[in-house]
Amino acid sequence: MLGAGEVCLIRESEEKTMQEFIANGRVANIPDDAVGKTANGNVSFKFDFVCDSSLLDEQQKPLSTFFPVQVYGKQAEIMVQSLSKGSPILIKGEIIQRVYTNKNGQRRTYQYIAPAQIGGITFLENKTAAAKRRQSQQNVFLQPKQQQSQPVQSIPVDADEPF
Repeated sequence: MLGAGEVCLIRESEEKTMQEFIANGRVANIPDDAVGKTANGNVSFKFDFVCDSSLLDEQQKPLSTFFPVQVYGKQAEIMVQSLSKGSPILIKGEIIQRVYTNKNGQRRTYQYIAPAQIGGITFLENKTAAAKRRQSQQNVFLQPKQQQSQPVQSIPVDADEPF
C-alpha cells in the first residue's frame, strides 16, 4: 500500500521492466547494529524510514508507513555520518524482496528499500538545521531526570509515532 508522497512507477524499456520507489519522509530509527560489512568487505548501513500515507486513522491522523532501508559502499559511508533519527529525506530506489528460511525451517520473505546509487537519497534539510536537530536530541538524553513530587498520569504511547 502506498501513501502520500509515495509513488511506485513501472518503467518499460526494450530490455526489461523496472519498478521505482519514491517517497518523502524521515529517518525513524537507526538500530545499534546499523553499520556492518558485506562478505566482500563493503560497508553496509541500515535504518528505518517512515512516511505518512494519505489514508487517515480513527483520530484523523495520517497513517504512517515504515520501511527498512539498506545502503552499501560509499553511499553507506556517507549516510552513517550524515543521517540521524528524524532526518528528513527523499528516497528514490527499488523495493527488494528476499526469501530465506528461518531457524525453524519456515520460508520467510524480507522486503527493504534499496536507494539508487546516484541520487537515491536526497537530504531535505541543510547542515545547520541537521546539526541543531542532532544537538537537541543529544540534550534530551543528557538531561538528568527530575524527581516527581506527584504521581504521573499514565499516557498511552502511540507506537505509530516515530518521534
